[in-house]
Amino acid sequence: MKYRNLRYFCLALAFALCMAFVGCTGGTGNKLSDISGIWKRGNDGTMIEINLSGEQHFLKIGDKTVAATVKRVQDYVISLDVKAGNGQTEKWTLMQVWDDNGSTFDLAFNHNGTKDKLTLIKKL
Repeated sequence: MKYRNLRYFCLALAFALCMAFVGCTGGTGNKLSDISGIWKRGNDGTMIEINLSGEQHFLKIGDKTVAATVKRVQDYVISLDVKAGNGQTEKWTLMQVWDDNGSTFDLAFNHNGTKDKLTLIKKL
């Protein structure tokens, strides 16, 4: 009887620890799907489609599409390797910038030494 109760306690403790671990990791897949959508660049209104949730990752800026490889996801910052038109690989970043109450975010888009603010128009 004593060992059975101890076994149930250990199982319940292991389950609780697993659930706490899963809850704390934050899952990078959600971040990638959260930013996949149609965004509007603040300085000139250019529409940018970001698709990082499908099999083929890409960014479509205006009428130009570039392939992207997700290199790292950490603390709301997504680092990308992007194949430029000249065949070279460039390092771009997307960073989620949350509003004061933490309910919505814009993106800070850093590419080629340029920083842009992107506002979500529509999720994919």
